[in-house]
Amino acid sequence: MRSKLPWILLAVSVVANIFFAGGALYTLYGRGDHGIEQVSRKLDLTPAQRQSLQALREGVAARRAAMTGAPGGLRDAMLAEIGNPTFDRERVTALVDDWSAPRRAYFVDVAQDLHAYVATLTPAQRETFLELARDRTFLRHLLRSKRDDSATRGNR
Repeated sequence: MRSKLPWILLAVSVVANIFFAGGALYTLYGRGDHGIEQVSRKLDLTPAQRQSLQALREGVAARRAAMTGAPGGLRDAMLAEIGNPTFDRERVTALVDDWSAPRRAYFVDVAQDLHAYVATLTPAQRETFLELARDRTFLRHLLRSKRDDSATRGNR
């Protein structure tokens, strides 16, 4: 039995590493990239519609970049408040409000921009777009390029 144990452990290790590598590759490449190329094909976009979609994506990226504050800002402030001898509920409420106000405005602005873009589509394209958007990850992947993902991954 002793001579088989190292081989069993090696086999388990190899299998675990294969699954780990597969999972990592899936998160990078297999999550259904809803990039401009794929959406253009699914919606049969004209060149002008495609340019508008690219402009929308760039506008959303600019809004997101303008909104992003220092990494860990809210977390650090909350931990400082939690570490105080007395809890200041009003201070914590103000911290959360200050953090969430730009994010609320960002989502409203993005919804307005998306509405303006979708209004330029034909009825059939609009129906297909809205059906695709029912997928929870569609808009996130459409409006955020892989470059945006890798640049902001460390800020979360």
